Amino acid sequence: MKKIMGLFLVCGLVFLFSSTASAKKKGLENIQFGTITCQEFIDGVAESDEETVGLILMWVDGYLSGVTGDTELNWEGLETISTNLVNACATSPKKKVLDVAKSVGIDR
Repeated sequence: MKKIMGLFLVCGLVFLFSSTASAKKKGLENIQFGTITCQEFIDGVAESDEETVGLILMWVDGYLSGVTGDTELNWEGLETISTNLVNACATSPKKKVLDVAKSVGIDR
């Protein structure tokens, strides 16, 4: 069991560092999720590549997990929350993205 956990940790760190290096290489700026609107979020997602969008959505899922105390990464749940977030943001472009994320990700 310890070997498997160690393997997951190493894989996770490799992914994190390669993703961080990739983001820096692409010249991506930090994202202040507390202030961006849904429209800004949708525009940013539309302009980003698949890897970057995946990182953004993983961050949102992690934020919601921190708010609720959820410690499980549920891949199907991540896809559902991501789809619901984009759809909800499309109908409420002036709302703050984290407020919408909380409504679709926590109040399910």
